[in-house]
Amino acid sequence: MKFLRNLFIIIATFSCFFVATPSLATINLKINANEEVPRHKILFFGFDVDDNDLDQDIKKIMTMIMRNLNSTNLFEIIADSQNMEIMLPNSSIYNSINNDIAPRYNSSLNAESVPNFEKYKKQNISAIIVGDFKYDEAGNLEAKIRAWDVLDEKQLFGRFYGASSDNYNKIANYVSNEIFTKLTGEKIGHFNSRITYIAESGTLTKRIKKLALINFDGSDQKFLTDGSDLVLTPAFSRNRDEIFYLRYFLNKPHIFKINLNNNKSNKLAGFTDTNFSPAPHPTDSSKILLTAIIDQNIDIYEFNMLSNELKRITSNEAIDTTPSYSPDGSKIIFASDRSFGQQIYLIDFENLSLRQISNSGASYSKPQWSPDGRYISFTKFKNNTFYAGIMLPDGSNEKTLAQGYVLESVKWSPNSRYLIYSKKRSAYGPNSIPRLFIVDIITGFEYELPTPKNEGALDPDWVL
Repeated sequence: MKFLRNLFIIIATFSCFFVATPSLATINLKINANEEVPRHKILFFGFDVDDNDLDQDIKKIMTMIMRNLNSTNLFEIIADSQNMEIMLPNSSIYNSINNDIAPRYNSSLNAESVPNFEKYKKQNISAIIVGDFKYDEAGNLEAKIRAWDVLDEKQLFGRFYGASSDNYNKIANYVSNEIFTKLTGEKIGHFNSRITYIAESGTLTKRIKKLALINFDGSDQKFLTDGSDLVLTPAFSRNRDEIFYLRYFLNKPHIFKINLNNNKSNKLAGFTDTNFSPAPHPTDSSKILLTAIIDQNIDIYEFNMLSNELKRITSNEAIDTTPSYSPDGSKIIFASDRSFGQQIYLIDFENLSLRQISNSGASYSKPQWSPDGRYISFTKFKNNTFYAGIMLPDGSNEKTLAQGYVLESVKWSPNSRYLIYSKKRSAYGPNSIPRLFIVDIITGFEYELPTPKNEGALDPDWVL
């Protein structure tokens, strides 16, 4: 079988004679406040072979899978006796394995066999991942991966994967997503996602900012602008191949849209006034919320890019900014200093109501509605510290999840499980360089995303 090398990834489902169809059983995480987060023990079999070249390729894939799963702090990876040898001895991934509890298993399992579930239950193993690997005639890698739920004694998934050498990370990300979704009950995995952000470089007195795109695993970084103009606050459109961003054009901030297929960038047509804070409509690709300065007033507007019509949403002498649609487009939230400092307000288009939903005890900014509609994220400043948190849409049940010397630009992951943001840890030294972080809203685990160490990273947004 021959495949295209430039983007070759084949995925097919297979079932086992033991199970008529792949089971939808999940091992759900149930986490209570002040309780240690449970971690699923996962045992990997068959991720080594005698052929040296093939073995090295499997090592690459296994290392990527482990890196992905370790970034969640939800899994404890255990390897069989031969698997222990394929880890990179000097890598942080290898050193993160708790060897004290990793028994030396007999690696007799393959993708066509059924585990002795009782044996692994005694070892508190949650899931078993079994792999068979080989090259096809064209030299592309073929992988057969099967996963078992030990507690329910059922298959979690069975997949055939095929990839050229430049797409091994795709196999690793797909396998990681399968493990993540099946063991947590989440509908969407995030390891194959992309992140746009502002990459910052240069001297302290002259910082150069470029619009950048990078994979979740830190690979394939691309610069979308050249740094000649200041750019800020990128946001993916409803079409994942388009990004809205703020660009200082002719000494004024304006919203531009770049097409990732051809890298062409255009200013929002017919808009001459200063505008910023783009927020695409969740269902109508022709509409976008923005903040505009018109007649010396800073208000929220909805702009229709097809009809070139501008609809005013707020009308107040205060500064109204950083709007966000609800997932169905029936409501918006935004930040305003119209009373009690800067607070979060909600507008319901159905009954034309406006109300404050944040607590007046802090200064709030940049609210964002979660894709599933359940929560609102925010940044707040209180007692000289920046925080990232979430609340219910009515403002209740506020929960702080992260803090920093400077923390800003909080956005949601596509699966509504994580927040992504930029953070400085201190005012001086290496920790004064802004980096990208994510935090799990359920467990509170924070993870620094891999971006180039010699660059700052600001204003992230996230898409599958």
